[in-house]
Amino acid sequence: MALAKGTNSYATVQEADDYFADRLDCSEWNNADETKQAQALVTATSILDAQRWAGIAISVDQTLAFPRSGYYFDPRLGAMSFMDPVPNRVIVATFELALHLLKNEGLQDETGTVKSLGLSSINLSTIMEPSLIPSAVKRLIQPILLNKGANTWWRAN
Repeated sequence: MALAKGTNSYATVQEADDYFADRLDCSEWNNADETKQAQALVTATSILDAQRWAGIAISVDQTLAFPRSGYYFDPRLGAMSFMDPVPNRVIVATFELALHLLKNEGLQDETGTVKSLGLSSINLSTIMEPSLIPSAVKRLIQPILLNKGANTWWRAN
């Protein structure tokens, strides 16, 4: 299936091109063909959709987690904010995650995983691989996640 905004992606390739036109360090996006860019956006959307979001889906028939209704605390504004159908944070996170996927081929299937590497007397071990969702994307989506992404709950007695 090709990219279809609102069905399998939160953004189009053209919207991503416009975003990356003003961003540094995005040569992987610019060098990828349109098919690869669309695949990256669809995959990024799929990964983001697996998160536990605050609010409620507008329709039981929608294919994506957004649009949603509800409120969240926007740290940029310092106040509660009504959740737009698809918050700009989610769209930008989609762009950034798509770029991260292009920069790290094999990230999802772990083909690039290396436990240790040695050459002559040089040995490297505990080689850290990039996370599926980079910290920049986590910072973007954290305010909209259920309990801000925390796995714990709190109850006042």
